[in-house]
Amino acid sequence: MASTPGWQLREGALVRELRMRDFDEAMRVLERVASCAIDYGRRPDMCISEFNHVRLSISNEHHAGFTAAELRLAAKVSATLDGERSELIQPAQPPIT
Repeated sequence: MASTPGWQLREGALVRELRMRDFDEAMRVLERVASCAIDYGRRPDMCISEFNHVRLSISNEHHAGFTAAELRLAAKVSATLDGERSELIQPAQPPIT
């Protein structure tokens, strides 16, 4: 989506998926997103799977999808995460065996 780079529209929700270096960094991302969401009065769905895969989903069940408020939150989350991208988000690495 042009106004929210990195986000996709899936089943009426704005969705962004990120792969972090490890679980600790994935948790830090959720903390940053939660802080943004509180500031904007929104409650996105957030999930960590495979210890470092973060999935964010922003929607508004009262308006069957999303409104300008959800778009603003997605833009704020993008600005927050992309501003820290070099230190937080790394290409997925194969596990060390």
